Amino acid sequence: MNILTRNTSLLLKPTRISSTRFYRTTRKVGAGKKWLLVGSTVCCGGLGFSWYESDAQARHVAVALQRMSIATKIGISVAADYKLTQSRTYDSDEERIKAKQQCDLRCAERVLVGLQKLGGIYVKLGQHVSAMTYILPMEWTNTLAPLQDRCDPTSAEDIEKLFISDYGLPIDQVFEEFDWKPLGVASLAQVHKARLKKEHHTEDASDDWVAVKFQHPRLDNFCEIDLQTVTLIIRTIKRIFPDFGFEWILQEMQESLPQEMNFEREAANSFQLKKNFEYEKEHHRTALVVPGVVWAKRRILVMEFIEGARVDDFDYMKKHGIDPSQVSTEITEIFSKMMFLDGFVHCDPHPGNVLIRPSKDPKSRFKFDVVLLDHGLYRTLTEELRTNYAHLWTSLIRGDEDGIRKYSLLVGCRPESHRLFASLLTGREWSTISSADLSSDRTDTEINRVTGRAKGFIVRIYDILETLPRIVLLLLKTSDLLRGLDETLRASHDKYMTYALMGRFCAEAVWNDAKCNLMTRIKQSPTWISSWSLIKDLVYAWWEYRSLEAGLRLYQLQSNTREKWQKLWNHGQKQQQLLDNSLDAKTPLGI
Repeated sequence: MNILTRNTSLLLKPTRISSTRFYRTTRKVGAGKKWLLVGSTVCCGGLGFSWYESDAQARHVAVALQRMSIATKIGISVAADYKLTQSRTYDSDEERIKAKQQCDLRCAERVLVGLQKLGGIYVKLGQHVSAMTYILPMEWTNTLAPLQDRCDPTSAEDIEKLFISDYGLPIDQVFEEFDWKPLGVASLAQVHKARLKKEHHTEDASDDWVAVKFQHPRLDNFCEIDLQTVTLIIRTIKRIFPDFGFEWILQEMQESLPQEMNFEREAANSFQLKKNFEYEKEHHRTALVVPGVVWAKRRILVMEFIEGARVDDFDYMKKHGIDPSQVSTEITEIFSKMMFLDGFVHCDPHPGNVLIRPSKDPKSRFKFDVVLLDHGLYRTLTEELRTNYAHLWTSLIRGDEDGIRKYSLLVGCRPESHRLFASLLTGREWSTISSADLSSDRTDTEINRVTGRAKGFIVRIYDILETLPRIVLLLLKTSDLLRGLDETLRASHDKYMTYALMGRFCAEAVWNDAKCNLMTRIKQSPTWISSWSLIKDLVYAWWEYRSLEAGLRLYQLQSNTREKWQKLWNHGQKQQQLLDNSLDAKTPLGI
């Protein structure tokens, strides 16, 4: 047999391998692969952790993904809950309304927890929703109300880094003292009390003590991705619920956030407001106080420090002899001047942004100062919108449907929706508005109807809100916040007083507009006959203005008088009760 044949036979001959040997070999190979897999996993995890710890971009991406997942999970759970609630059949409207209210409460609580965890613009979104008492059920607005003034603070370390980054010096080189505990924490910023060093003191600071406002550093990191996430969630909800009408909230945030996140703009707004009320301050006709600005950067604002209490702190007002009703009257007049005369409007007057303190001006006719804070969100009204809005409110107070229809259309309301728009502005049903009976108390039925609980009503509201200009939506929100403050502060619970106060400024705005137009036309008139006709129109416009103003002032005087007599009566009753109790205590038992 040659070598080729021998080798071939060896190849073809079956090889006998021990089963024990095969098992041991296989086991060794399998164990090796297992340990290789474990080692690779540990190695990759270690490398990933090292990358995460050493690379800021990696941490940013990881946190952004986490925030997106939390927001998306909340959005899906809320949409699913509403879809399930709507798909069920109910035996009666009462059962359907109760199920809807329970769903509202569940979803609002989920959203509250998520927004507090996420912070930043999510809290700002929740604040927008909580302020929409003119449209949303109380389950939503009451549940999200804590977002107005309860937010998580930024750490001292991050504040120090932000100050060095934006100002160029450490905090201890600028301030003699710095209180690291925030005075207040909002969605976009927090405020600390500090005392400036002499070399950093300016003429604009009336005292060494200042309030330092810091923007939360995380806003720059996550603002864009958060807005994109909210956009995706809202568009998805819109596909699931075609009647969903809150896309305008997103549009408003996209427009307002860049302004609110620029503290240099906030400083400019406060300067403009001071200028607008300069005449009233010089003649001691207003209680408004705007904190002075020492200096401003995009993310840091140093202001005059002013001590006071929230405007809804009744114990503080009682301690300092301040009448809450007078405070409400002054706040309404301040904002009415902004809306109807100046056209430069602070659009976030919630109680956390308004402080009250005893008056510092000895010549003031007020016993208190109204300190207005947070000047980041303002809107400037065009002359046309300002006067049309004033005309609209004048028509609402008079119950003039033709005027309401005309000026609702001019401020941007869709045709033939003026009745519903009027209800949104006043918080009253059309029957109450048309009868010029805004002073009457609201019944539970009326409240349910104008807050969107009536079937089909809220869908019609969404249709209006989608078509209104963004600036009108902010005016709507501002009016509602003012009405809420008035109802909280006014001891007499006179619901009409807000409208009476606003009406005086509306009447003045309407008269100024008519006077300007008619005087221009009189000067340009070619003949005495045409001039005489215009002069008669001018006199008629003046008479309308004066008669409306006089009527509203008379109503205000009567209301204030009734309130004073009520207080005297209550005080007398209380004293008599104390006297009776004292006599009873001195009377022997059994006599």
